[in-house]
Amino acid sequence: MLFENPQIATHELPSVEDVQFQRLPPQALKLRTIGWCITQGIILFILLGVFLFGEVFKKQWLWIFIFSLWALQALYFFWMARKRFFCEGYAVREKDIIHTKGYWLRTQLTVPYNRVQHVEIEQGPLARAFGLGGISVYTAGDSGGDLSISGIEYQEAERIKQFIAQKVGSDE
Repeated sequence: MLFENPQIATHELPSVEDVQFQRLPPQALKLRTIGWCITQGIILFILLGVFLFGEVFKKQWLWIFIFSLWALQALYFFWMARKRFFCEGYAVREKDIIHTKGYWLRTQLTVPYNRVQHVEIEQGPLARAFGLGGISVYTAGDSGGDLSISGIEYQEAERIKQFIAQKVGSDE
């Protein structure tokens, strides 16, 4: 048997820009905003506790500076959460699944079904209230090729899981 491995011209390869990514539902943005509020509330609660009961800093200007920094970082992370949300998407294709995310650092992960070990669906109490869930696709090896999409509709996650399980089962 003769081994052949012809070279492919890179300009002839299909473009990933042609993929129609599915966007996350609007409820996912609400859920992420609630998560942002909880995180910022905890940070503010800790700062207020140190301010009211701590003996560490007595200078008023320092606390004005600290709370101003907190407000700036809170606004920045709120803005970034929205930007990241609108950049996130996924595509389920015949032979693989693609997930793209990130605003400053763009990440696009493609997992072929023949590398999938198992698929899980997660749903916390807040996500359940919004009818959302997450899907995690675990791959063979330890190369960081696991894919996780949070904030998709729970029924959609179930359909994707069944589709991937069917694909993985038919490839064996």
